Amino acid sequence: MPDGLTAPPQDLIDAARYPLADAAARARIVAAGRKGLAHEGCAMLPRFVTPAGTAAMAAEAMRLLPRSNRRDLQLCAYANQSADGFPADHPRRRVSPFRQHVIGADDFAPDGPVMRLYRWDGLTRLVADLLELPALHRVADPLLSCNVTIMGEGDQHGWHFDSNDFVVSLLLQAPERGGHFVFAPGIRSESDPNYDRVARALDGDPAVLRMPEVSPGTLALFRGKHSIHRVTPIEGARPRIIALFSYDRRPDMNFTERSRMNVLGRSRPRAATAQTAGGKGT
Repeated sequence: MPDGLTAPPQDLIDAARYPLADAAARARIVAAGRKGLAHEGCAMLPRFVTPAGTAAMAAEAMRLLPRSNRRDLQLCAYANQSADGFPADHPRRRVSPFRQHVIGADDFAPDGPVMRLYRWDGLTRLVADLLELPALHRVADPLLSCNVTIMGEGDQHGWHFDSNDFVVSLLLQAPERGGHFVFAPGIRSESDPNYDRVARALDGDPAVLRMPEVSPGTLALFRGKHSIHRVTPIEGARPRIIALFSYDRRPDMNFTERSRMNVLGRSRPRAATAQTAGGKGT
């Protein structure tokens, strides 16, 4: 299947709910999303992908689970920023668990449902319009451009800020219980770290937190650079499965080797790794 396919994947998109080819309907969809981003830093498009589409994408991810990277870490919300000089109970020093399986972009088949959706130009244009940007590009990184995270019972995604301006996600499967997306919108700015309010979020203060209902098939855009957020522990046997799509203003954006190792435990695509190992795959 050629890259940059322009026709929408009709077996995945709920075209009746999201008639993006209709100019007036598209304008309403975009306006509603922009309003959510302006007020809460989050735009949600429920049932953007059909139940059959989410089931197909979730099944594809579960087949690839044996190839995933298992993350089981204790990390602080401030990534690689130094905590030197801060007291033990300061937000810069507080850590939380990060437990999940992550599947790399190079493990998904180009003609599979996950990649067909990500590589659809119409989705890239929609994301750019929602963010009020003249253009966006799918990230060029062969490992981290498109990932799927699988979280089983007891797994969670700890408190953190994103390093990039926005994240695009698609929930493919909800767990039986738990696995809630929780965030504190706009809790810091470039000029004010607002540590007191961040501490309140880490302590679970409902006055500063939001926990929106997210159903499978929901496409979400989230500005997480200034909004601390987490996913609560999974309860029950059914895993939480979510796809993460990466875009950038530049057409040639690649993540660092450190980022690749942190997320996937490897820095090279499977083919490159196999060649390095004398032709044996990993």
